Amino acid sequence: MKYLSIALLLILIASCQSDKAREKAFAGRYQVTLHLPEATKEMEKAKKDVSKEISEAKKEIKDEIANAKEDIDAEMGEDSHLGNAVGNFVEGMGELAQGLAGLGESLGKMGIDLGRGIVEGLRFKAEFKEDGHVMFGKRSKIQVGSGEGNFWEIKSGKFYLWEDGDEKNAFEMKDLGDGNWDLVGEEVIFHLEKIE
Repeated sequence: MKYLSIALLLILIASCQSDKAREKAFAGRYQVTLHLPEATKEMEKAKKDVSKEISEAKKEIKDEIANAKEDIDAEMGEDSHLGNAVGNFVEGMGELAQGLAGLGESLGKMGIDLGRGIVEGLRFKAEFKEDGHVMFGKRSKIQVGSGEGNFWEIKSGKFYLWEDGDEKNAFEMKDLGDGNWDLVGEEVIFHLEKIE
């Protein structure tokens, strides 16, 4: 039992030392690219949902216009000039409504694509200091969140990132070689390319 306790203590000390060595090797400046696989999937789903809803709306408009034309013909007669004029007006308004629905679909898809373009592939610089602080932005002056700072550490082979006073976010570390890393979280992947 005595030797088991000593062995566990030695493993714990070795683990702490290897995490500190990894932190020292990891520290530095990086070009960071943000990837949000789940958000991208959700945006694609939203795009399909917009198309489906607009298609249904266009069909409903077309059906309502056909019904309105039938009602006008039945009320005023098929050969009535006034009935034809009202029917043509209703048909024109229906085409306008379908055109506006198509415009709405295009704008909706464009908004989704724009949002994905802004978020997916967002690039910025980050400096991970040996003292556990991290600074984001070209001049290392951007602060993420509202706390007193942002911090990082490597513990038990995992990378942790957090804002002062908040819960730590864990990331799996994938070594890509040449000082480059992928930090893989539940909803986000940070691709880091070492600058210095």
